[in-house]
Amino acid sequence: MGYPHPSHPKETVVLSQYFGDPEARSYAGWVKRGGYQALRKALGQTREALVEEVKASGLRGRGGAGFPTGLKWSFMPKEVVKPHYLVCNADESEPGTFKDREIMRWTPHQLIEGCAITAYAIGATRCYIYIRGEFTEPWRIMSEAVAEARANGALGDDVLGTGKRIEMVLHRGAGAYICGEETAMMNSIEGKRGNPRIKPPFPAVAGLFGMPTTINNVETLAAVPHIVNRGAEWYKSLCLGNPKSTGTKLVSVCGHVQRPGNYEVTMGTPLRDLLYDMCGGPPPGRTFKAVIPGGSSVPILTREEAEETVFDYEGVVAKGSMLGSAGMIVMDDSTDMVYQIWRLARFYAHESCAQCTQCREGTAWTTRILERILSGKGKPADFQLLLDLAENMTGKTICVLSDSCAAPVVSGIQKFRSEFEAYIAGVREPALAGV
Repeated sequence: MGYPHPSHPKETVVLSQYFGDPEARSYAGWVKRGGYQALRKALGQTREALVEEVKASGLRGRGGAGFPTGLKWSFMPKEVVKPHYLVCNADESEPGTFKDREIMRWTPHQLIEGCAITAYAIGATRCYIYIRGEFTEPWRIMSEAVAEARANGALGDDVLGTGKRIEMVLHRGAGAYICGEETAMMNSIEGKRGNPRIKPPFPAVAGLFGMPTTINNVETLAAVPHIVNRGAEWYKSLCLGNPKSTGTKLVSVCGHVQRPGNYEVTMGTPLRDLLYDMCGGPPPGRTFKAVIPGGSSVPILTREEAEETVFDYEGVVAKGSMLGSAGMIVMDDSTDMVYQIWRLARFYAHESCAQCTQCREGTAWTTRILERILSGKGKPADFQLLLDLAENMTGKTICVLSDSCAAPVVSGIQKFRSEFEAYIAGVREPALAGV
């Protein structure tokens, strides 16, 4: 659990190479493994050169959106006339996703080094790492690692003797899913309620404390030192045919598989190989039924669709879903899809910040309708009502939380309608009797 699979080619194991190695957690252990060489190399280059190198590598945001990382960095003002900030999104609260936690647990200096290089590239002297409040162990490990890095000159007023200043601040969240959204996260750091902000202005123009800001995910930032050390061409070579999706990707696999855990795969790997060869397939006597490939907020794939999917950004979209955070939730033929979709909807209804009417009312209403169906009181008209609600919740709010609730509902009705019909017709015993 949490380690690269032994069958992986050695060159594809980049981020997870030292998972499970306690010595790699310390500053000395990381330096022994080549750590902080990339930071030293980066500080000897121009900021513009670093941005261009990351652009050329094809690295895309690993937190869910998949936006080109170097391009995002280039939006920051070239002249630093007022403070610039880097925010590392370590709030990993997407159901099914647990990859960033492992980076912080096993290789905290990999993340710190990536943050320091990125801060320098965008002209920032301060980085905030926003860590999910429930991550007790990662918080402790990251706190110790930041103190070590500062004590050894990898952070502070004179980073590695170059005269450049990079400070790092750890900020602990309080358990709100919505604070994983970048503008809600900035509000939270500022001490405000974690509500998403309307854009524009975009963070690169007016972000944290009203200053130019870049927000990147943990996995994205952890990949940066490797690109600096080994070059953009090397990183681009880590793909299986699609030049738009380069590098390796950490995949969190949970649910009905024999070997759940984190896997690092090359972009373009057939999803079938991941499910059956690396994860060991379904439990004995079972067959796969459905896969949510990118965390709970993306459309559901049937077994047939999943088995035909190429695991990269474009490949998953081609099958009607999204790569997202690559938090893969696998369900076998014992799964009640209506019940699981209700659980997802209930989660989003609970986590809505209630700022937008479509989300506040839509997620709650969706949950109530699904409860009615599961209690045996559903009506044929509920299908259209759920689809109409989803339409009014999609693309019409400040952030995409309501879209995240709608995605599994719509895809669930489209692909598993017979299970809904069985409850409505009274053929299936109510799963929520008494509701």
